[in-house]
Amino acid sequence: MFHPRWRERALAAIAAGPFDLIVVGGGITGAGILLDASQRGLRVLLVEAADIASGTSSRSSKLVHGGLRYLKQMQFRVTRLSCAERDRMVDLNPHLVDPIKFLYPARRGDKMPGWTVDLGLWMYDRLTSRPEKHSRLDAEELAALAPGIDVNGLDRTLAYADARTDDARLTLAVAATGMAFGGQVLTRAEVLEGVRDAEGHVVGVRLRDLETGAEHTSRAHVVVNATGHWTDRLRERFGLEGRRVRPSRGSHLVFSHERLPVQSAVGFISPDDGRPLFVVPHPEGVLAGTTDLYHDGDLDDPRPSREEADYILRAVQAQFPERSLTAADVISTYAGLRPILDTHADNPSEATREEAIWEERRLLSVAGGKLTTWRSTAAEAVDAALDLLPDERARLAGPCRTDGTPLVGLAPRDLGARLASAHRLGEELAGPMARRLGARAWLACERSAAAELTPLLAGADLTTADVRAHVRFGGVLRAEDLLLRRVRVGMWNPALASELLARVLPILASELGWDATRTAAEADACGAALGSWTTRGVM
Repeated sequence: MFHPRWRERALAAIAAGPFDLIVVGGGITGAGILLDASQRGLRVLLVEAADIASGTSSRSSKLVHGGLRYLKQMQFRVTRLSCAERDRMVDLNPHLVDPIKFLYPARRGDKMPGWTVDLGLWMYDRLTSRPEKHSRLDAEELAALAPGIDVNGLDRTLAYADARTDDARLTLAVAATGMAFGGQVLTRAEVLEGVRDAEGHVVGVRLRDLETGAEHTSRAHVVVNATGHWTDRLRERFGLEGRRVRPSRGSHLVFSHERLPVQSAVGFISPDDGRPLFVVPHPEGVLAGTTDLYHDGDLDDPRPSREEADYILRAVQAQFPERSLTAADVISTYAGLRPILDTHADNPSEATREEAIWEERRLLSVAGGKLTTWRSTAAEAVDAALDLLPDERARLAGPCRTDGTPLVGLAPRDLGARLASAHRLGEELAGPMARRLGARAWLACERSAAAELTPLLAGADLTTADVRAHVRFGGVLRAEDLLLRRVRVGMWNPALASELLARVLPILASELGWDATRTAAEADACGAALGSWTTRGVM
């Protein structure tokens, strides 16, 4: 949970200064560094220009996976590390990471023969500590788990275990856990430039508080650039030249459970070029993706191209011909940018997914990596930062302890049922509340009147109690923070989120002290943000 006065505390800490580390970037990498460094006893500030997870960390494929396809590219270290980190998260954070069965229907004549996938999964089994190993299914079992799938021409159907998550929720939990260990977080604060000493070394940042317009200078022994695909943009602001990151775009489509009623995730290959794709069921809908193309457009609001959307839709149609899916069945679309290291590879799919950490004039940059390996990447980055700290500060730091630290919000898997029983909530409200708030859901119910535990809109599973809890304990500053990254309805169903906006604005205004002018501005800004997740201009 965020402290109720988290921004005031961060601004007071800036005034008191200096920090051991200032981390720029509130995605999963920056949040992980905040947690690791804070837990080691260092004085840390995380600065984010927008919201926690507002970039790639809310636009990923939402998989916590070992990276089966990396075996084909001989990236054994990445696969081994990813499997270990996936298994750790499933064990430590069941409120955030769910095991999920993946099906792979290999067909005769596929570009990637079934026996090679079988062999890869045999290797995959040996990289995980979990008891579930891959197996084969017959056509009837496949059809039961993935209704409407094409069962003709099957060579074999393989099943294996991986995991899924809500990426924004995971990132927020990592950041909140870092705050619980003493770290400071300041969102809606843009870094304008670096502060240098007489020798030209970076010793702090000058930033603008976008909520008030005030400018602040904050000093630190080490500044960490954890801005993902914005890495080079921040380096330029610090006077550094040369491209180190080449963003790759991954686009996704969202379907309803009614139109694509898969019970397990399904991996398959594109009929166009033989590239692997997937569909993954989540409680809110079914996600289909993804592409992997170098991105040369807008870094702040990437959108899928029409060609990418058509490419994914054709692949899903070919795999599920009985569902008769069309563009009209796509509820929303989005794209995320992977911060891939610029290795001059012609095809981004062939580029390494390993992270890189490098120092320039005492600015420490971290790029590459993936959602699954956030913890190990953060540990490497903090180890590197310790080498740059003054000896008297570095000696005070303890060892990395994140490998055994559960994230805030830890709750029993049956919390939704317990809420429904204790507070006379329907499962359609209790389940989503437990999923989104974790342990905070109980507190939200305990402190809410019965009228605040009813749907804000027919067909929606959001209540006034939900909204208040996210504002009070979840770091919400804007309407889009709530609808796009806390409750995620803006991603899964932008049309419904647009309807909900009018219902949540009065609650936000009451909680955050907005006047009529600010409330109207929020309505416009959130409406524009939601538009970026619709099918408009894409399908």
